[in-house]
Amino acid sequence: MDKIVQISDIHFCMKDKSHSSRDNLSLVLNKINGLYHEYILVLSGDLVMKADSAHYMALYQYIRAFTRNEIYAIPGNHDDIALMKKLAIQEEFFKIQDLLEIGINDIVFLDSSEKGEHLGGGKIDLAYFEAIKSKLRENSNKIIFIHHPPFKIGAEWFKKICLDNGDLLMKSLSEINNLKYLAYGHCHNYFIEERENTVFLSCPSSWVQFDHTEHHETKYDQQKEIGFNVFHLSDDISHETVTISVC
Repeated sequence: MDKIVQISDIHFCMKDKSHSSRDNLSLVLNKINGLYHEYILVLSGDLVMKADSAHYMALYQYIRAFTRNEIYAIPGNHDDIALMKKLAIQEEFFKIQDLLEIGINDIVFLDSSEKGEHLGGGKIDLAYFEAIKSKLRENSNKIIFIHHPPFKIGAEWFKKICLDNGDLLMKSLSEINNLKYLAYGHCHNYFIEERENTVFLSCPSSWVQFDHTEHHETKYDQQKEIGFNVFHLSDDISHETVTISVC
């Protein structure tokens, strides 16, 4: 397998058939299948509008109608990681794990769903992250998936709901050899920057984007494209962000 596709912030709504999360997700999945046959799918948090078994299972079955490829999921601030883990044990469901090895690549899945100081923010258990770090291969290429951005970014209101202990995580990240990407969600928009040879990349929401030019309150940009990220694995790792018009 040489491709990882990241979808984020689906906010799947099970009952309201008019909710655009369903149709927009189908646009994304159809686009992915039109481009690629085999890939690993990573859902980087905020999977559902309501974190209950019915919504999670409905989302799983909805995606399974489009692909039989492996699907990994990490939680966002709207998710219930305990329930996700329970479903992964009891049902046919998304894979929930910390680390995946693909050839010379180590893929890390982090949980930032612990509640932050502000509603919507998150924290990471740094001891848990250090335990994962100890399992990484020294010379592997590495990608980390997490829901919350590890530094302040975007609109002023949004900066309050990034990762609360992001400074400590960034310090720990700097000790990792060959960390090629840290890919996150939560922003409902596309941001990219490179720091010390690591690309920090957000994933557009598959549902709707935030207008980050509005600094005082949450505002949706209904005209902005939805999308997903694709990571191409080889001797190195590259990426592309694919967007889809919803107008």
